[in-house]
Amino acid sequence: MKIQERTKERFADAIVYMEVYGSNRIIYRVTASNVICRGMAKLVYGVMLEDLRSGEQQSIADFSTDLEKTIRFANDLVMRETIPAKLYDAALEYLCTALPSKEKVPETAGKTQEFSVSSRRIFSR
Repeated sequence: MKIQERTKERFADAIVYMEVYGSNRIIYRVTASNVICRGMAKLVYGVMLEDLRSGEQQSIADFSTDLEKTIRFANDLVMRETIPAKLYDAALEYLCTALPSKEKVPETAGKTQEFSVSSRRIFSR
């Protein structure tokens, strides 16, 4: 019997790709870092929010592997004046709205099957 080891992800030092100072005294950053997974390095982009008044910080180090998607998300955070405590709620909402409403999945017989993807908010504060 072979025992499988858990794969651990390690983040190399993140660099700041973009930084925006919001009118609400919050700094919104897009970061880039390498994640090492199963011995392979992969570039990932994250977001970091820092409130200059309270010193509170929140970040998602591996938001996406797509830079444009991460920048669109960060711009959305700036426009909504999202505070650090609401970063994860905003990320969940953004990723849920980014899902297509209908997708076609090929079946084994060569036909396609349509299905709807719906989302609803499970957690609320």
